[in-house]
Amino acid sequence: MMIPSTEPQKIGKRRALDLDLLKAQQDRLRQHARLHWTHWFILCVSLVITVFAWQTSKTALMKRDQIRFEHEAERAIVQIRQRLGHYEDALLSGVAAMQSHDGEMSREQWRRYSDFLNLNERYPGISGIGIINYVETADIPDFLARVRQSSPDFRIFPEHPYDLSMPIVYVEPVDRNRSAVGLDVAFETNRRTAALYARTSGTPQISGPITLVQDAGKTPGFLFYAPFYDERRAWLQDVDPDGHERTFLGFVYAPLVVRELIDGALGEKNPLVSLTLRDGEETLFDGSAGTRSDTPAFQLLEEVETHGRTWTYSISSTPLFEDAATIDQPVMVLISGLCLDAMLFALFWLMSRSNRQVLELAEEMTGSLSTQAQQLSEKNHDLESFAHIVSHDLKTPLRNIHSLSQILEEDLDTYLSSNDPKAEIQPCLSSLQDQVTRSQSLISGILEYSVQDGNELPTTIVDTRNMMINIIQQLDLRPESVKLVGTFPALDTNKTRLEQVFSNLVQNAFKYNPDKIDATVTVSAMRKGGFYQFSVSDNGPGIEPRFHKRIFEPFTTLESVTDIHSSGIGLSIVQRAIERQGGKIEVFSKTATQDNTPSGTTFTFTWPVQSSQAIDEPSRKHA
Repeated sequence: MMIPSTEPQKIGKRRALDLDLLKAQQDRLRQHARLHWTHWFILCVSLVITVFAWQTSKTALMKRDQIRFEHEAERAIVQIRQRLGHYEDALLSGVAAMQSHDGEMSREQWRRYSDFLNLNERYPGISGIGIINYVETADIPDFLARVRQSSPDFRIFPEHPYDLSMPIVYVEPVDRNRSAVGLDVAFETNRRTAALYARTSGTPQISGPITLVQDAGKTPGFLFYAPFYDERRAWLQDVDPDGHERTFLGFVYAPLVVRELIDGALGEKNPLVSLTLRDGEETLFDGSAGTRSDTPAFQLLEEVETHGRTWTYSISSTPLFEDAATIDQPVMVLISGLCLDAMLFALFWLMSRSNRQVLELAEEMTGSLSTQAQQLSEKNHDLESFAHIVSHDLKTPLRNIHSLSQILEEDLDTYLSSNDPKAEIQPCLSSLQDQVTRSQSLISGILEYSVQDGNELPTTIVDTRNMMINIIQQLDLRPESVKLVGTFPALDTNKTRLEQVFSNLVQNAFKYNPDKIDATVTVSAMRKGGFYQFSVSDNGPGIEPRFHKRIFEPFTTLESVTDIHSSGIGLSIVQRAIERQGGKIEVFSKTATQDNTPSGTTFTFTWPVQSSQAIDEPSRKHA
């Protein structure tokens, strides 16, 4: 059997529909039907998180891209320096070749050597490789006579006032460098200064910016010198850094166009960085010209000592690098966060709008329910008044009929005592009085049943054990025929309703027991959670299971219609009283067994504890 888990309430104060409570709840909900400060707080926190995520991602990406740019910039510088080192190796190999020939190589020998180097494939960017001889002014006629033996058209140019000459004797490939053959590099300051410094230091050197005579584009270039010596000849006595005397013969040199050097070193059609190369105040190469009009995101400025010159590398990021670096990704983070904030705001607004619509509908329904409740209350009041009036108006003529039947019976007493009365008169009078009594019982039941829907009576502290003792006395029952078992509590409850329940159940137990002498009833009580469970058991004939639901229907009785004192409404009143308190009633019974042993009937119901104190005095328990 299930015991209701609902906490006890003040049933006397409960209403079928508490409109005041409903309106109070609507007022509280109305406060939430608009954007609350918590909503704005959540939106502000979300916005702060969005901005923080945007700044964090922006800083992280900028740092990552800065490192990547610096790596690309250093790679470009290293590639140019490696390319120059590669060119230096070619010059030094030429120096080795010259010194292996005692400083003298014929034009044909030099050509074969140049072909072996395979300049176009192994050393892209070098315009050529040649030999420059160092000649004192007094030795120029002998030098020319010796060179013209293999090159009749050879001449030294241009004239200059310096007391030395450094003419270009051979240069390969000759076709693209023919205009440079015979050029005296001593005529111009940058060419002369670098050559003399290479002779003195004995190390490869590059000249300052020049315009190569063989460069049709007239773009900036430079000469790369590597000196060679021959100790057996005495054109020029020089001293190396270690103090040994040596004879300076000339240079193996390479003319270089800066643009070709850069293209050969970087070799990318769409480089990630652009390079501007300067030698002092002069620009050797400007790779950023025309590539962009805005300010680059990343820039690097670095000075590098390069074979006697100081080159300044100015490197900046290209649009290709910036696109690959996804510099706009933080903006996407910001836009995504703002979109989420907007969606969150829209969600809050839609929720508040929906709440307002629901509240408007609820207010309309509340107004309708309030009107219906008022009308229902008025109808219930009218019905209750009608029940009292009808019961009073019906009882009066019934009482008169009963009185008249008694008067008739008294007047006919002599006739009925005679020797020849009509046999049907006395049974008719008795039947008339029985029907009047039964009608009065039905009217009283109707009135009592209608009162169940009326206003509840106030609660009071009820000692259930004393209540049972009083009921036993009121019903004029033998005390030994009723046994009280268990701990009977004191309940803060509706005394009248509880008394109706016990009185009806106990009275029915004795009324419908055919053995009036040995009839007994046991009433027990026990605590179960927030309820007390009471049981009323008898030793009567029992009730068939098929009637267990029917007996609680109003105006239903299992006895014959000759039971004039039964209205068939007692158990309906019991059930309604219990359920209005939040409890539940059940019946357990079966018919007599084959040996006619009574099985009895047990009615079990629950009643809320309310604010009660159980009376647990052993002296008050009956066995």
